[in-house]
Amino acid sequence: MDWVRTFYRKQHEWSGVCAAAVESWHREKAAALRLPTRPGPYQILELGCGGGQIAVALTELGHQVVAIDLLPEALACAQELATTHRISTIDWVEEDFYAYSIDQRFDMVCYLDGFGIGTDEDQQRLLRRISQWLLPDGRAIIEVYAPAYWRRAAGRSMVWPDVSRQYDYDEEASRLLDTWWATDNPKDTVTQSLRCYAPEELGALVSGTRLHIEKLQPGGAYDHEARTYRDRVSLEACMTYMSILAPDPPLGG
Repeated sequence: MDWVRTFYRKQHEWSGVCAAAVESWHREKAAALRLPTRPGPYQILELGCGGGQIAVALTELGHQVVAIDLLPEALACAQELATTHRISTIDWVEEDFYAYSIDQRFDMVCYLDGFGIGTDEDQQRLLRRISQWLLPDGRAIIEVYAPAYWRRAAGRSMVWPDVSRQYDYDEEASRLLDTWWATDNPKDTVTQSLRCYAPEELGALVSGTRLHIEKLQPGGAYDHEARTYRDRVSLEACMTYMSILAPDPPLGG
């Protein structure tokens, strides 16, 4: 996972993604994060919070949020965003959540747009850690990249005035390869590599992590030919899907 810091730093430098405002889709995504066990507000741990848009939207709904990210540039943007929205209650943590010790227990742990950056073993190790951070009736909500969509998207590119990107797919490793570069300097590129999981592969991954899949919720998909986005499509057609994971019952329970 050595590429992680370099990729996200360059992505922000070229696109300013971490400095984005809180938009309607952030608030819609935050509002959809609900526990089946009880109404909120919740104590929430957000992994990989980036520029803090979801954390701010969650706090606006009354939740208490601890938000972790590896990149200091991202957290600087997140703290500025929170100040703009007159929010001072978010606990911002600059750490590697694959290694950072967290003593608190949460109603919800969410990891949006980033699961799969390491190997299967890395993801299982993270899931075992997440199981330790959840209250007994809590839930983990993990956004998972769907292989069928990204296999079809291989070779597609997007070009903006300042930054460009291209998608590829490593069939053998089942990984989305997402390459970015400054539009005026195509020789200087950075690539993120994200493991994609079909539902049955995710089930095998989760097994033995002290968590189990409670529900899978498909997301939307971008149609590159029509240049349109649909908010909800089938599990077979979606770009990503939400996996709601529940803690296994205690032994003898």
